[in-house]
Amino acid sequence: MTVLEGVRPKLLWYPKEKEFTTAFLRLKSQDPNGPSYKELTEGEDSVLLIAQRILGRCHPPANPPGKRTGLVVGYVQSGKTMSFETVIALARDNGYGLVILLAGTKNILLDQSEDRLIKDLGIDDGDGGWFHENNPTIARKGHLGDRLASWRGNPTRKRAVLITVLKHSGHLANLAALLQKLPLAEVPALVIDDESDQAGLNTHAAAVRRSRAGTNTASQTYSSILQVRNALPHHSYLQYTATPQANLLLAQADLLNPEFSELVTPGDAYTGGKAFFKQNTDLVKVIPTAQVPSATVRLTGAPKTLLQAFRTFLLAAAHHQLTRTVGKDRNRTMMVHPAVLTTSHTMYKNWVETAQRTTFAAVKRLQKTDPPAAAKLFADEYAALKATFPNILPLPALIEAMVDEVFDDFRVVEINGTQQAEKKVKWKETKYWVLVGAAKLDRGYTVEGLCVTYMPRPLGTSAAADNLQQRARFFGYKKGYLGLCRVYVQSDVKDAFRDYVEHEEFIRGALSSHRGKPLSEWRRDFILTDLLSPTRPNVVGLDIRRIPVNGWMVPGALHCDLPAVKANRSTFETVTDGWKRAYGPVISASDLPQFVKAGVTSPVPVVEGVPLKAILQDLLLKVEVKDLVDAEEHSAMLIALASMLAKDPSLVADVFFMPKTYRSRVAGRGFPEADSRAPINQYFSNTAGSVNDKSHFSPKRITLHVRELSVGSAKRDSSRADITEVPWFALHVPKNLRQPLIIEERG
Repeated sequence: MTVLEGVRPKLLWYPKEKEFTTAFLRLKSQDPNGPSYKELTEGEDSVLLIAQRILGRCHPPANPPGKRTGLVVGYVQSGKTMSFETVIALARDNGYGLVILLAGTKNILLDQSEDRLIKDLGIDDGDGGWFHENNPTIARKGHLGDRLASWRGNPTRKRAVLITVLKHSGHLANLAALLQKLPLAEVPALVIDDESDQAGLNTHAAAVRRSRAGTNTASQTYSSILQVRNALPHHSYLQYTATPQANLLLAQADLLNPEFSELVTPGDAYTGGKAFFKQNTDLVKVIPTAQVPSATVRLTGAPKTLLQAFRTFLLAAAHHQLTRTVGKDRNRTMMVHPAVLTTSHTMYKNWVETAQRTTFAAVKRLQKTDPPAAAKLFADEYAALKATFPNILPLPALIEAMVDEVFDDFRVVEINGTQQAEKKVKWKETKYWVLVGAAKLDRGYTVEGLCVTYMPRPLGTSAAADNLQQRARFFGYKKGYLGLCRVYVQSDVKDAFRDYVEHEEFIRGALSSHRGKPLSEWRRDFILTDLLSPTRPNVVGLDIRRIPVNGWMVPGALHCDLPAVKANRSTFETVTDGWKRAYGPVISASDLPQFVKAGVTSPVPVVEGVPLKAILQDLLLKVEVKDLVDAEEHSAMLIALASMLAKDPSLVADVFFMPKTYRSRVAGRGFPEADSRAPINQYFSNTAGSVNDKSHFSPKRITLHVRELSVGSAKRDSSRADITEVPWFALHVPKNLRQPLIIEERG
């Protein structure tokens, strides 16, 4: 049995390394900074084996038309690009005629990805097995049709088609229109969404919740991706990301919900969040609030910590100059990452350039006239580096290297959307760089030889874990010089990164035990096991909002999808009968202490003390919630209940089997009341002379309502119901268990 045949769950098929994959991996093994061919191809965590696992879970190219969706998770700067390049090469070897790469939301990222693909896949040689198209339109229909026809005639020898496209609704819509005109039924395709949690997810949930859009409304980019997928009869869609929080907790109604997940395992030289914020905390320095310009803090000159960071970088650059192997590990870089506003970039760039002029001039002068004085300028920074990197060369030698080499091979540039900014960093032109920027230095941007990071950028109002992590350009393959690295951040950002390390390892651990399994199963086990520890109750997504898990949580539109209604009827029927048998006896609500004390009667049947785990396992994890707003809040409820259960596995709930009744719809969530998808006006009744539905709860335990509703557009007229026998539930959390929950908000 081969390693691949031993993978569990079993792969759908077994991709083979052939001509194109071997050529690609041989090329990558020649990189003086990279791993050997043996390291790339041998072992369960090798680049090749992981790529084969990923592609082996995709829709087999020899099968009839069909679709699959997968999630691939790596660390920031850990080799995700190398992974999907290997998957692309394998796809070429194994019968895929079309590969589409959704390559970022900014041109700078698209250019970066394209340049690398063209070089690594041999596209610019003309004999690399690929015909490349960039942001194609329907005008290319004839040309691409001919290319695909040629490939179908001889898939082994003729070039396959590789399309790179900006993740922008306009370009994606153009691509979808083109694909719809091409004969693709016999062309197995692969779509790779790089940084899939950015723009590839539906970002309209917030607008839906505010009733500005219907629950079937999707963001433009998301809709365009669906159009591209709908035009491909035979394809798999791979979502690559280092920040899977949003992908993992996608609303059940989301059409891109992954059917499997895989992990990209970094090599031994990788240094990520653990290396900086857990194992080597001396590498992280705090920028005092008084040194960060703001509305209340006015600075007349460069902050002291910025100057310290700059001197530290010069020492690291000098050590690199004296120790590097020619042709290998060419660059060292300092990154300055201030606020998003580009005016602050100019200010920091001016400060760095002033420091460059004054420091270079002083060192050159003193090196000639008073070398000990030149060394003294760097004494504090050198001592700090010596403590974390004992093998650093003597300070006098570093000063000499600065004057002789570093100062003459040094550039300070802005990376942003302004006219004066550097459009493209040409790493081979200069060895030593200081990059100043913000958003463009975030997600997906590769910084060569990053050594010192100065990040006065505040945490902001949203400490969203995946947004925070994407700022971490200082993660990467730098084990050999980790002790020379420094990260300067504000105190709250440092704390947030430290917390994120725990969060990231928790997420990866949860995914690792569920590799290859449907994400719905991951979600179920995530909720039902101790994967969600009491200290990690918060799940953070693209942006955050607080859903107070307190009082009543009631869905508003469980009737909106008729197939879901039908499935839920079966689930509720099983639950009603099963819980009464397993956890009875069934009593009357009138017998409950709160009703006896109030002197009121109610015929509502109640089963007391149903284990909370059973509530989750038997009902709440099975119920189909298709309305986007309801599904998002349902996710919050599941996570909240799971965290409660993790703290106290003995928790129980009282189940009230409420009577059937009628509810009218009301205009909302983008629909008029006559539309069957509009939400109900209210769940709770206020019938005179009877006990209000809202009074049926246990003050000290979780309460679950289970019932059936008929729904229509006419107020208080059940005879005009147009949807009947709709299973419904409502949940009440008592004060002693209440907690806020942070959950993804896609928009």
